[in-house]
Amino acid sequence: MRTRIAAGVLLGLLLALWGTTLLVGYVLRQEMQATLAAQQFSVVTLLADEIDRSVSERMRALQAVADDFDASKMVSSAALEMELRDQHVLLTLFNWGVLVTDRQGTTLVSLPDELGRGGVNYMDVPAVRKTLESGEARVGPAQIGKTTHQPVVPMIVPIRGPGGEVLGAVIGLTNLALSNFLDDISANRFGRQGGYLITDPGQRLFIAATDKSRVMTPGPPPGLNPVYDRYLAGHEGSGLARSSRGVVELSSSRLVKSTGWLMQSVLPVEEAFAPLYAMQWRLLASAAALTVLASALTWWWLRRQLQPLGEAAEQLGRMRDGLIPRQALPVRRDDEIGALTGAFNGLLATILEGEARAAEHALNRRLRSIVSQIPGLVFQYRLDADGHHSVPFASDALRDLFGVEPESLLESAAPLHERVLPEDLPGLLAAVAESSRGLTRLHREFRIAHPARGVRWMRIDALPEAGEGGGVSWHGFATDVTEAKETEIKLRIAAATFEGQEGVFITDADERIVQVNQAFTAMTGYSAREAIGQRPSLLRSGRHGQEFYRRLHAGLERDGFWQGEIWNRRKNGEVFVEWVTISAVRDDAGQITHYVAAFSDITEHKKAEEQVHQLAFYDPLTQLPNRRLFHDRLEQALAASARSRHGGALLFLDLDSFKGLNDTHGHVMGDALLVEVARRLVGSLRESDTVARLGGDEFVVILENLDEEERDAESHAGRVAEKLREELAQPYRLSLPGGGDSVIHQCTASIGVCMFLGHDESRDELIKRADIAMYRAKAAGRNAVRFFDPRRLPVPLKVG
Repeated sequence: MRTRIAAGVLLGLLLALWGTTLLVGYVLRQEMQATLAAQQFSVVTLLADEIDRSVSERMRALQAVADDFDASKMVSSAALEMELRDQHVLLTLFNWGVLVTDRQGTTLVSLPDELGRGGVNYMDVPAVRKTLESGEARVGPAQIGKTTHQPVVPMIVPIRGPGGEVLGAVIGLTNLALSNFLDDISANRFGRQGGYLITDPGQRLFIAATDKSRVMTPGPPPGLNPVYDRYLAGHEGSGLARSSRGVVELSSSRLVKSTGWLMQSVLPVEEAFAPLYAMQWRLLASAAALTVLASALTWWWLRRQLQPLGEAAEQLGRMRDGLIPRQALPVRRDDEIGALTGAFNGLLATILEGEARAAEHALNRRLRSIVSQIPGLVFQYRLDADGHHSVPFASDALRDLFGVEPESLLESAAPLHERVLPEDLPGLLAAVAESSRGLTRLHREFRIAHPARGVRWMRIDALPEAGEGGGVSWHGFATDVTEAKETEIKLRIAAATFEGQEGVFITDADERIVQVNQAFTAMTGYSAREAIGQRPSLLRSGRHGQEFYRRLHAGLERDGFWQGEIWNRRKNGEVFVEWVTISAVRDDAGQITHYVAAFSDITEHKKAEEQVHQLAFYDPLTQLPNRRLFHDRLEQALAASARSRHGGALLFLDLDSFKGLNDTHGHVMGDALLVEVARRLVGSLRESDTVARLGGDEFVVILENLDEEERDAESHAGRVAEKLREELAQPYRLSLPGGGDSVIHQCTASIGVCMFLGHDESRDELIKRADIAMYRAKAAGRNAVRFFDPRRLPVPLKVG
């Protein structure tokens, strides 16, 4: 005991002493880190602002030079060079010189001359290209120069004409391998071993550093230095992390707003916390000295205080071994040890009485121990002749199942009855009364309100036994059947859901059908006997390729479910479309055991959608796109032309003397002619071209993706128009749908052509121009092709 108490006291002392030491060290470290981080971030902020000011100063100098240039100077390299040489300050600001490019990115003037950049095209440099295209000044990313192969940072300012158009660019270059304005800022050290870094986040590249060997080297890869990754993501502040060189460093970062660069400062933790480490060693040495002194004092004091207790323990041991009879111990001190001795003396007086009572209850304890191992509740229930209910015995499971203490039921079963729901209690008491009258087995299910677990279902089974005085006792078991009840309800709901309106089939993990419902049989025609054991491919229609089913299985593997439209085939061969939802069923280990597919027939819905689409966008007679779809296709063609810069053409066709055919043979024959004209037009054009009917005998054709050169595009469109004119001029053999004599009809077409390139003209203007050109073809004698010419006005002509 002396050893344990000494060890406990020392342990508490040591925990307090060493805990205080470690806490002080931790707090000092945190405060020192916060102070150093604040100082470091303040310095980095000043340096970032200085870089921002230097970059802005250089961009303003370039802008001033660019503002002096005009269109007349841009055409004379000599004038540009003379103007540029007068700007002595630029060569001071940019150590790798200055150059001027034209609108296409080709160098017009470059200083100094010996770098050989004259005539070089820089349009492939993304920063130069973006400035020339957008007209925005920018600082480009660090890169290797095209001609000098030196690491450079370009600063680019556009040269604008009187109307704001971009004529070229002035580019100032800073060579990172030579002394530059970034070196003036990053050359210093932070502490003895720390330093500064300037990073281009877009390239994850160091462009300036106190350690020159790190210039134009990549930063640590993603994930290696989380603090560095946060800086690149836009975080400004300080952090502690292990660098790519394996050194734990305290770093701070600030964004240079004008360039997007990161100005960073790093300081090895070993140097940053050197004073703290020295202080911690002194604290640890002091703690060790105090520990030794406290151990010695504690051991001496406990030995002195616990000596009477040792003597008492020795005498008790002799009593245990039978060397001396059991007797009271002498009380020598009026303290805790004396109180312990007196308590032992009192205990000794009651030992014999306790042994007797223990023998009496031993059997009951063994019985309760055995009953506690039986699942559920073991109970004895008694109904006296006067109608009084009690529970003379109940196992400890009563607390868990009913939330009632067994002792509370010895006199009355009322606490147990209070747990039974009011609507179930009368039935339970009636069953007890009936069992008591005939001494029949008591079997009943009822609900209780458990104080912690809510409503629970209970089942009791007990056998009655007649007792003295007309009373009856039951011995039985009670079990919680809530989970079984819930499972039964879920099975009923699942069965009702399975036999719903949707077709359902279930497969095993190998995709063999194991169960189908009645709706499946009604929709597919396959009975359960025919489908079970087969694969779902039994229903395949052949309309989907292997890639479709590969994506379906990939979606099931990735998400655990898939839904969409599938074309399948019924047993009678009829193809239908269904909306299918497939879900994967997994076991507790996450392995797929079954697939459940539910589907509904949407064939009629799909047909209705197709009919609505056909009526809305297609001419019912010729099945060609109508005016609405033609307008949409023309807008798409204009947008595609704007992207590709390829020309296109709009052809406006009107049949010559169409009214005469209607007057002579009727409108039905006229409709037959229109159908044949539509067929010839579609057969004479590419699939990418569009043919539409605007109404009556007016047709339009959209030719897309013609040549880039305007003259070649017009020639291409002219050849197509002539081909269509000749095809439509061939004789037509027309007959009525119901049969009868056929009619040979000769018909020609007048065609107007209007070229387009991008959105130079609106849709309605193009249609108007093609219509004007068509009227010119009519005025030229019909059966002709004419291009739109803005210098000539249309000739009014009434045609039939």
